[in-house]
Amino acid sequence: MERGIRRQEIFKEEMDYQMFLAILKKVVESYEATVHAYCLMTNHIHLLLETNVSEIGRIMQKIAGDYARTYNRKYGYRGHLFEDRYKSCLVKDDAYFLQTSRYIHLNPVKARMAAHPEDYRWSSYRTVLGMSDDRITVREKTLGYFKGKSVHRYRDFVEDIGHKYTVTESEIHKEIEEDEIWLPW
Repeated sequence: MERGIRRQEIFKEEMDYQMFLAILKKVVESYEATVHAYCLMTNHIHLLLETNVSEIGRIMQKIAGDYARTYNRKYGYRGHLFEDRYKSCLVKDDAYFLQTSRYIHLNPVKARMAAHPEDYRWSSYRTVLGMSDDRITVREKTLGYFKGKSVHRYRDFVEDIGHKYTVTESEIHKEIEEDEIWLPW
């Protein structure tokens, strides 16, 4: 997770989201990483990345640095765009992987920016469901946890927010040092 400095917006218009996704795609390809889930909120981003060769710190530094330079150049700004260092946690097991994916995809719903996760445009959820293809997200591992690689079962898992899972959202909040405030920007 990476947040805008002083929780300020890091995406002002549609082109900013598109530019971030282009940078993300280029960086994960060059660093041989895999994107399993993402959500771009107005003032922060969530990524579920799997690294193969490169360290996560190098990948995140490249993504954030390239985007910050592009953003600052576009808007005539100088200085930091993101606060502190990115927040991360090691996804240790299958339950944690699935809960993290679910947490990321429900972010816009909890922030009341969308009624349903598939309604939010700047998330990998539609790609995981097969409703679109962002050409960034790899969905096989995520769907592989469900019998027959069922999109419907993954959707039920994500959208059944009343169900208790092994890894709770509070654990993820704690790991990435994210507070409980869900601000719709």
